[in-house]
Amino acid sequence: MESPVTFDRLYVGAKRFARLAMEAHAEEDQEVFLLHAGVSVERLAKAALVLVHPTLLTEVNGKDDMLLHFAGAVSEPPARLRTIGASTAIGRLRKMDVLPQKPRSEAADLDGLIELRNGVAHLGAEDVEDYLGVFTATVDKLLQHVRQDRGAFWESWSDTVQVILDDRADRLQKAVRLRMDQARHRFRTRFADLPDGAVEGAAQAVSERGLIVVEVGPGKALFQTLSQCPACDWEAAALFLAVGEDSPLFDMELTAEGLLCGLCGFHLSSTDEVEAVGLPTVVRYSVEDLTRIVAEGPDPAERLATLKLALPTVRTHAHDSF
Repeated sequence: MESPVTFDRLYVGAKRFARLAMEAHAEEDQEVFLLHAGVSVERLAKAALVLVHPTLLTEVNGKDDMLLHFAGAVSEPPARLRTIGASTAIGRLRKMDVLPQKPRSEAADLDGLIELRNGVAHLGAEDVEDYLGVFTATVDKLLQHVRQDRGAFWESWSDTVQVILDDRADRLQKAVRLRMDQARHRFRTRFADLPDGAVEGAAQAVSERGLIVVEVGPGKALFQTLSQCPACDWEAAALFLAVGEDSPLFDMELTAEGLLCGLCGFHLSSTDEVEAVGLPTVVRYSVEDLTRIVAEGPDPAERLATLKLALPTVRTHAHDSF
């Protein structure tokens, strides 16, 4: 009887859970991401061990039924299949120099991923750091070791993984490119099965043309205007612009401080990020371009009329809103 624990089955399982992990991360569901990422790493680690010899999946606990089966001494697998856990599999691969040894920070990150996976499964986890980088890097090392193609494993997530693993890009560029790829995935998922015209209708529902006063406070004011989204390419994004109190109303020079798309959820949270996607960081408007004031606070219209334009801290509000 063929063993149910084979390289192909473990590899296919690792691939499936890797896709689920990437989808969960794109939806910002950290707990589900940790669960699926941990399972994917565990199965791919076991697949790497199986290629050497199936006996490497047996626990050292005094029982030899799995050992005899994996060694081919008996054909029938035991009634209850029990193999090593993720930590033991990773430990054996470290001894084989397939994965980095524990003293290195990357090894500690991998241990943290597995520990959090186990913690989520039992108790849940909150406010954990992002393990997407260590997840993709670990999978990449294992794929190279078992000589499997990265593109075939990640499929539609290949470009996203390439962005994460790219050492040439700085942190800001990688963060923006990752968010863009994830937003495109969300867009495809949300509108894939909807009838023709659904995207156009949704874009019209979330879009508002003109220049809108969003918030007014001491020092600056925050405006928004309609922009094409760099991720989904639809004109459905709100571009947030800030101007200082000394700016003349007839010729306002506004600085782009962020963006939020109503269709795919793509967001930018600073002027540097706006620049990174190729959007203009400085635009000019006149008070005559104003179409609506939704700002809360004492007499925003009066403030505009007297050039007392303000916003407490655009960057802080951008992080709160996005």
